[in-house]
Amino acid sequence: MRIAVRSQNCVKVHLASKDVLTIAGLRQLLKPCSFITVTGTSTDEATTMSALTSETPDVLLFSASTEPDVYMVARAARAIDESLKIVVLTTEVLAARLMATRQMRLEGVLVSGGDCLQDIGAILRMVHHGGQVTSHYDDSMHRPAPPSVSPKIVARLRSLSARESTILREVAKGYTNAEIAKPLHVSVATIKADLARIMNTMGAFSRVELAVLAVQSGFVDGFPRTQSGATSDSPLFSRQNGSPA
Repeated sequence: MRIAVRSQNCVKVHLASKDVLTIAGLRQLLKPCSFITVTGTSTDEATTMSALTSETPDVLLFSASTEPDVYMVARAARAIDESLKIVVLTTEVLAARLMATRQMRLEGVLVSGGDCLQDIGAILRMVHHGGQVTSHYDDSMHRPAPPSVSPKIVARLRSLSARESTILREVAKGYTNAEIAKPLHVSVATIKADLARIMNTMGAFSRVELAVLAVQSGFVDGFPRTQSGATSDSPLFSRQNGSPA
């Protein structure tokens, strides 16, 4: 077992799937992401393990349709590189089971064909920087359903200014302070100050904790959900002051 030295800027990703069309689709989705480098692809476990040794990727993104396949690949990959981040792309049913049991440490569990794949580059970048991402589906609406969060957290999210909200969403997508500052036409120091204020407002102690909170609350998609099931866009919340009505 080894622990590889990781780059903080470029994210090296190995793609593994028994389906060559899945690999082709993932390559296409990652093509616009300048911060992602696909180190290689593989269609069987032996080739995947060999590639992990020779390529030393930061993230292994693989698809699997059965629970034994997930555990077999994940265990073998961890034995090669303990610091490797692992993201699995699987069926809706298996994703729900993996998230419920949590028998294997996985940095990401994503549903094949889900809307989250449109942001796969940002997701892999977030995972590389220490975040964990899961996606599941609301059967009645067949779209990603954000986890429930308390009204207090929703009120804090609603209290953020427009710029603070933008910064929080960009942090959750994995962008650096410099990358966030440029389109906003402000300095990196200003972004750092804004982030400190956002973390204080949200009660977060780190950038990763802040990003995970934003993703899991549904804030990145614009619809944080309370424990009662109501969204922040419902009459239960006042748009004027961002607190429960």
